[in-house]
Amino acid sequence: MNPTAARLARPARPAKFSTLLPAALLACCACAHAAAPAPRHLDISEPLLVTAGPPALFALADQDQATLFDGGSRAFAAGKYEDAARHFDRLVEMFPASAQRLPALYNSALSVERLSRWEEALTRFNAYLTLKDEPDAQFHAALAEYKLGKLDLAAARLARLAERPGLPKPRKVEALVQEGVCKVEGAGRAEGEKLLRAALELGDDDTDPAVAAQAEFWLGEIYRSYFLEASLDPQSMDEGKLAGAIEVKAQFLLSAQGHYLRAIRRGDGEWATAAGFRIGDLYEQFHDQLVNAPLPRGLTMEEGAIYREELHKKVRVLVGKAIRIYEQTLSTAQRVGARSSYLTRTEEALERLRKLLLGPQPEPGPKPPPGSN
Repeated sequence: MNPTAARLARPARPAKFSTLLPAALLACCACAHAAAPAPRHLDISEPLLVTAGPPALFALADQDQATLFDGGSRAFAAGKYEDAARHFDRLVEMFPASAQRLPALYNSALSVERLSRWEEALTRFNAYLTLKDEPDAQFHAALAEYKLGKLDLAAARLARLAERPGLPKPRKVEALVQEGVCKVEGAGRAEGEKLLRAALELGDDDTDPAVAAQAEFWLGEIYRSYFLEASLDPQSMDEGKLAGAIEVKAQFLLSAQGHYLRAIRRGDGEWATAAGFRIGDLYEQFHDQLVNAPLPRGLTMEEGAIYREELHKKVRVLVGKAIRIYEQTLSTAQRVGARSSYLTRTEEALERLRKLLLGPQPEPGPKPPPGSN
């Protein structure tokens, strides 16, 4: 699943602040490859529509089963999913004994799925599964459940599918990954992590690179959530505790980054773009949390000003890293012609950070009067 989903703040005395940013973090840097459409939480294979019959020549109510099927197939191929669903539904309703009825029911479900009408899609896929229980339909039904927020139902369906005798290994890996994503999004991070790691262990050269990349991306999401939840509170922590808290937070960042980088190296553009954005965002978030943290207790106004100045110098490296990662992500995406919602987010983040790095620019002075030179 796409990643449909995946949150803090600060430091101790000016003279010793350099010890608070871990060397591992300051030394670390990342790269990113690129993408295709925005990462799907539940990754499913594209439909294979069976075509049949002559071109549609008559009004829908007057068409025979072959013409209805062919008209639906042509409409689907043209992206006219509403029209496709009407053709297939008509065939299912009017020709219950037709050999085309079962594929028409499946294709009707695919059509409304493309329209994001998830409840209708789930109803149709479940009807299809009562007649023919096959893995592809189970994956699509799980996607519909996921989109409807029925994470427990989707996870249970995928768990049963993963245990099905004779299921090819690549499909089992896929089922484990999707179940893991459902668990992670359903507040079962530990169980989700086990499933994702099991999927990667089971995988081999026949595993779809996009599925493996998805598993690594979601492992990154788990450690990203730990990073966001790790607390920094300069006002309640002494210097030693604060340095330790920053180190813990940095290690979560590096663990998340490691998984995102492995997602990128799997070579799937879609997940690579998402992972590249996430790495840059981690550094940006760390920067913001450090800079916006309250001052440590006991500082005078003058000491506080020095503290802020030193802090900005130290965390500037985080902004630089985020900028480089965002630039690499965009460069790779452009090279492969990727299309993703993460591209827009990356472009916006890059513009924001460039302005932050440059700082406030002075207003231009008044122009000299003509002929003053």
